[in-house]
Amino acid sequence: MPSASLLVYLLLALLIHFTSGETEVKFSGQTEFVVNETSTTVIRLVIERTGKPANITAIVSIDGENTGDFFDTYAAAFIPDTETHRTVYISVCDDDLPEADETFTFYLTLPKPSAKIKLGSPKAVTVTILSNDNAFGIISFNMSALITVNEPRGRNEFVPLTLIRERGTYGTVIVTFEVKDGPNPAEEDLSPARGNITFTPGRSVLIYNLTVLDDQIPENDELFVVRLRSVEGGAEINNTKNSVQINIKKNDSPVRFVQSAYMVPEEVDVVTIQVVRGKDVSGKLIGPDEHEVSVSYAIITGDSTAHAQLNVDFLDLQPNTTIVFPPLVHETYMKFKILDDAIPEIAETFQIMLLKDTLQGDAVLVNPSVVHVTIQPNDKPYGVLSINSILFAQTVIIDEDQISRFEGITIVRNGGTHGNVSVTWVIIRNSSDPSPVTADLIPETGEICFDQGQMLLTLPLNIINDDIPEEAEPYLLKLLAHTIQGGAEVSEPSELLFYIQDSDDVYGLVKFYPLENQKIESNPMGRFLSLSFARERGTVGDVQLVYTALYIPAGALDPERAKDGILNMSRRSILMFPEGKTKDALNIPIRNDAFLQNGAHFLVQLEKVELVNRIPLVPPLSPRLGEIRNISLRITPDIANGEIGFTSNLPIILSEPEDSPATVVSIALHRDGTDGQATVFWSLKPSGLNLKAVTHDDISPFNGSVVFLSGQSDTTINITIKADDIPEMNETVLLTLDRVNVENQILKYGFTTREIIILENDDPGGVFEFSPSSRGPYSIKEGESVELQIVRSRGSLVRQFLRYTVEPRDNNEFYGSTGILEFKPGEREIIITLLTRMDGIPEVKINIFLSSNCVHRHISLSLIEI
Repeated sequence: MPSASLLVYLLLALLIHFTSGETEVKFSGQTEFVVNETSTTVIRLVIERTGKPANITAIVSIDGENTGDFFDTYAAAFIPDTETHRTVYISVCDDDLPEADETFTFYLTLPKPSAKIKLGSPKAVTVTILSNDNAFGIISFNMSALITVNEPRGRNEFVPLTLIRERGTYGTVIVTFEVKDGPNPAEEDLSPARGNITFTPGRSVLIYNLTVLDDQIPENDELFVVRLRSVEGGAEINNTKNSVQINIKKNDSPVRFVQSAYMVPEEVDVVTIQVVRGKDVSGKLIGPDEHEVSVSYAIITGDSTAHAQLNVDFLDLQPNTTIVFPPLVHETYMKFKILDDAIPEIAETFQIMLLKDTLQGDAVLVNPSVVHVTIQPNDKPYGVLSINSILFAQTVIIDEDQISRFEGITIVRNGGTHGNVSVTWVIIRNSSDPSPVTADLIPETGEICFDQGQMLLTLPLNIINDDIPEEAEPYLLKLLAHTIQGGAEVSEPSELLFYIQDSDDVYGLVKFYPLENQKIESNPMGRFLSLSFARERGTVGDVQLVYTALYIPAGALDPERAKDGILNMSRRSILMFPEGKTKDALNIPIRNDAFLQNGAHFLVQLEKVELVNRIPLVPPLSPRLGEIRNISLRITPDIANGEIGFTSNLPIILSEPEDSPATVVSIALHRDGTDGQATVFWSLKPSGLNLKAVTHDDISPFNGSVVFLSGQSDTTINITIKADDIPEMNETVLLTLDRVNVENQILKYGFTTREIIILENDDPGGVFEFSPSSRGPYSIKEGESVELQIVRSRGSLVRQFLRYTVEPRDNNEFYGSTGILEFKPGEREIIITLLTRMDGIPEVKINIFLSSNCVHRHISLSLIEI
């Protein structure tokens, strides 16, 4: 509270001001207003006169021209010398014009300036009317609801989307769109399938081009919907015009052979090969067929005896090398004449290939676009034995882990089929491995026998399924020509190279192991993401594991929400397992300045595992990943960084202590996340109408700090409330959390301030009584008067009303026997004068006793002028 000397100084300063003869006029109270544009918005401006009383007329007027945003931009206020305040009202005009935020200034002026009356400060107020009437616009499509386009061929095709921004065009507006609902993903046909469209300030019309992609995939009509999803920048989306449909007409009619191989005897005369367009493998129509499509072909032969020769072994019966599909025609046929001669021959093949570069029309080549025609061995009555040539179309691979009996190797008998024939076969390793073949399959040798008329036999093999991790192994099957029986011959191909695939995860099964070792650790050296992996089964070769580690804030566990800058590594990393290594562990450092939110997660995903230092004989089955491909580690309070704030944001109401010189008030702080030590700095700042009255004699300290130790979630700020005997009104201070000393601790939004209110005390309105010299009793004769003096002790901070009366109340002996007295702020005494009435009636002596009662305190509210 102010000292006695300070009060004397203030009273002297006021006395000098009042005696100087100057009168000052200014705005009082709020001078900055932020309002909405509504028909009920009214701004209340309070004009105050200080100094010497005088009749004052003040003018409030807007700065600049009248923009029509207010009903009245001019107001006059008359303050008589008996009052000190006047209030004027400015009403906002609600129009339907789109407008951004607008700020206006109203100035206070005097129509008749004089040397004794001047303007004080503040003499201007600002009024900001927030944006209104869709100032930032309403976004919609301005085009046909359905657009039909063709898929381009070898170029880009654009679909222009016209968008309009109605109403206001203030500011930059970004609208997000997405393409959906096609039978295939939109990314395959349109680019981009999602994105942002930006309206710059003032722009009301915008054309955005989508690209139609040439995917060369047979398709029927596809209907996509482009939808406006969201908008940023204050605008809105017109939900009645927020989408358009794009129809991509059917395209890329497929052209192919019906089958990829034909096996024909030499005496067949003519082989017919079917070619189709506009049908899928199930025979259903797909793609366009209303226009002509053509494609050229080439005949491919080799130089060996296994290849048929054009014009020697067969003839091309087509008039030219172009195949034509007229409109609506889906099938055509190619014919080749097989020349029958008397020359003994083994199987001879030739190929017919459709040439992609010669394709004309809206069509694409699909498999099979090459057909193999094999003329069977001929002119041998007992046949020619060989390994089925179909087996050479692709590598024969046996999966030890999946099958125990393999029946995929066949021996064919071409030519004649008279009599019973047989041949011995043998399987040997085609590598340096010295172990016997029977360690992996049985039998390793045997005899295959064809009965009369029989043309195809299967060579059955039993596969040994062990639990030993092994790499792929090559084997060579041989038909032994010198063992032939029955008059047949052995012809090429008489040897077949095949493989038993790598087994039992020879290159490893990589997974999280053990699961309990996947955790977040914190120690004096820092925080780490601790991961542990195992490479089970085989450990042959060097293997690299590709994995990602993502930090996802509290909420949905969606990788799209991942946030960077938390771990000291990129999102995707590689872990190497050298040959023979079965376990590995990682400690990924978490950045010292990273803020780990309580309830957030680290999501670790195993992307793929690859063999890096060798090329297997055939595509391997391993290395591979375990079943659990990803784990999430939740950030608990003991690991999380602090989010610090008060436990409540409600005001704290206190009373000045009465029985002790001071009282300590503890105000709770809570930290959500307790990893690491944090120091929180706070301060007290007086506020409200009596802010200048708040001193260290009322409350202390005015600033300080508190420390959260690592693992600590709760603490308190201790404030001392001090007692005195000085009358005081309500005093308000604002307790504010200012900052935290480390970057990875933050203050909780909305819980950084608390209002502390010390209730009024020590009778700030005063204690009223008659002065000792005026307490009587008095003895008076008719016609005389009495002056009584009423004094106010203790506080004199506020305006007070006091009712007085003469008892008994129905006594009619005096003028002014009852009334109301006004004590102004600072006023300590008032004199009451009682005058007896002259009624001419004989009366005895009267003893007068005066009493005071009904003390009324008036508190100034905004709607009441005191």
